[in-house]
Amino acid sequence: MRTRLTLLSLFFVIIAAAQSYNEFCKKGIEHIKYNNFSEATLCFEKAVTQSSNNREKVYALANLAYSHQAAGNLPKALENYGKALELVPNELTLLQQRANIFLQIDSTELALKDYNTILQHEPSNTGALLCRAHIHTNNGSFEKAWKDYRELQRWLPDNLSVQLGIAMLYQKEKRYDASHMIISSLIEQNPTIADLYIARSNLERERGHNELAIMDIEKAIEIDPNNANNFLLQSIIYEKMGKKEAARKSRERAALLESNSGF
Repeated sequence: MRTRLTLLSLFFVIIAAAQSYNEFCKKGIEHIKYNNFSEATLCFEKAVTQSSNNREKVYALANLAYSHQAAGNLPKALENYGKALELVPNELTLLQQRANIFLQIDSTELALKDYNTILQHEPSNTGALLCRAHIHTNNGSFEKAWKDYRELQRWLPDNLSVQLGIAMLYQKEKRYDASHMIISSLIEQNPTIADLYIARSNLERERGHNELAIMDIEKAIEIDPNNANNFLLQSIIYEKMGKKEAARKSRERAALLESNSGF
C-alpha cells in the first residue's frame, strides 16, 4: 500500500510539474505577443526550472533568450542562447540568433564562427551569408566577401541589401565611382529609404565632398526626422566644414531625440 501511495504521489507531482511548465510557457508567449518582455522573462525562467526533458528546456531557454534580447538585455540573451545550444549544438535558428547578437555588439570573430557553422549545415542560408559577407568586408577580407556576394547574387539577384552590401564593399576597396553608381541607382529605385541617402552621404564624406554629403543627410532627415543618428552624422559633417554653430545645433537635436525616446 505504501508503495502504491508513493507511486500515486509521484504521478501527481509529475502532472503538476507538466501543468506548471505549460502554463508558464503559455503566459510567457502571451507577454511576448503584447511586448511585455520583462514579464515574459519571469515566466520562461520559471518554465526552465519546471521543464522535464531537454526538448522542453530548450524551448523555454530559447524564448527566455529572445525575451531578454527584445528587452535589450543582450548579455542575458547570449547566456541563455548559449545554454540552449549546449543541449542542441547545431540548432541553426538559435545559432543565427546568437550570431546576430554577437554582430550587434561587435564580437565579430564569435559571430563569424556561428555563421560559418550555419553555412556548413545550410549553404543556402542567405541571412547568414549576407552577415558573413558584411563581416569579411569590414575585416578587409575582400576576396572572401566577393565570394559570398557572388553566391548571394545567385540566390537574390535583385535584393536591395545585397546590392547595398556590394556598394559598401566597393567603398572599402576605394572604388568610389562603382560604389556611388550602385547607391545612386538604388536611390532612384527607392527614393523614400533614408538609409540609402545615409550610405551615399558616408561615401561622399569619405571622398571629401562635404557639400554633397550634407545634401544627402538633409534628405535622410526629411524622410526620417526622428532618428537621432542622422543629426549626429550631420553634426560630424558640419564640423568638417568648420560650421561649429550648425554642428552644435545638430548635436542638441540628436540629444533631444534620444532623451524623448527614453535612451
